[in-house]
Amino acid sequence: MSILLFILVLSFLVFIHELGHFIAAVRSGVVVEEFGIGYPPKAFKLFTWRGTDFTFNWIPFGGFVRMKGEDGPVEGQSQQKTEGGEFFKADTWKKLLIILAGPGVNFFFGVLVFAAIFTRSGIPHMLTEGRVAAVAPNSPAQEAQLPTNVTITGVTINGEYTQTPTVTDVISVISAHKGETLTVETTGECQALICDPTKSEYQMYVRTLEETPEGEGSIGIAFESVVYEYYPAWQMPFRGIVFGFQQAFDLSVQIVAALGSMVSDIATKRTVPDEVAGPVGIVHQAQQTGILSGGFVSIITFAALLSINLAVMNVLPIPPLDGGRAVLICFEHVLGRKKTEKVEYFLNYGGYVLLLGLIVVITIRDVVRLFG
Repeated sequence: MSILLFILVLSFLVFIHELGHFIAAVRSGVVVEEFGIGYPPKAFKLFTWRGTDFTFNWIPFGGFVRMKGEDGPVEGQSQQKTEGGEFFKADTWKKLLIILAGPGVNFFFGVLVFAAIFTRSGIPHMLTEGRVAAVAPNSPAQEAQLPTNVTITGVTINGEYTQTPTVTDVISVISAHKGETLTVETTGECQALICDPTKSEYQMYVRTLEETPEGEGSIGIAFESVVYEYYPAWQMPFRGIVFGFQQAFDLSVQIVAALGSMVSDIATKRTVPDEVAGPVGIVHQAQQTGILSGGFVSIITFAALLSINLAVMNVLPIPPLDGGRAVLICFEHVLGRKKTEKVEYFLNYGGYVLLLGLIVVITIRDVVRLFG
């Protein structure tokens, strides 16, 4: 079921990617000869709309767009004698718009999904302070009646007070005094990022390692790592979009950094980093985390993450990816089509070999790691 769901999600993302190319081409005056659902061989034609054949193909995975004049003029035909609406005759900026519209749609799909989630669930903020999320039963913290949703601001031991502005400070101070009694100072109840400034103190014993049950801390508390902040209802969609864009951008930067690390490891260590996964590894990780069986929000979040990955991968300056094609279009604008044509074939061929090689290596590594 997870594999089927993954294929459906990926197919949808490829479909909207191609839809981005299609809309940009039509708006730029370029004739789209075929919009294929799935990959050839062609099964049948669905219908024709404004000169575009919409077809259904036998490999039900994603889709493709075939534009008129995408590969340049037909051999022996001059550019002046063409009928019009050809891709190669479009202005450079229109070509770039068409080529980059696909990854652009993938990126903004991720942004919109994140925006919708944050609008509904609140804007998340990572906490650095020691805010108490839970207190274990029969623990020193429970015996001292330490409440949840308060922040530990300091610890007093043998009359000596230590400020604890971060959760790391709290853990460090408490861990250094196992087997002793101490007093923790807390704020009042917290709401999102704001805590009641009223101070309270709770005296408790710090258990030794032998006295601490498995899975608990020495005083029996768990800390909050993130809180969700709500704003007036009319503000939430706008804040959701801004934060969604920020998250999508940060994720894109992380993906680029991971790709750089992968290239470095392959070049120097002749190995693929463990954090890099292909389709097999992604499906396995999704199964392990239960993300594809966690309901609609979980699945749509996974789709957004995958969509941003596709956007970043596609803008890499490697032919035949969209980013590589965009680079070649820029070269063509500067050097002229004839000079660019001489190297375009070899760059595309080399790019195909590189990409297929990486896919094969990563897939083999994933399979060996899972079943070896």
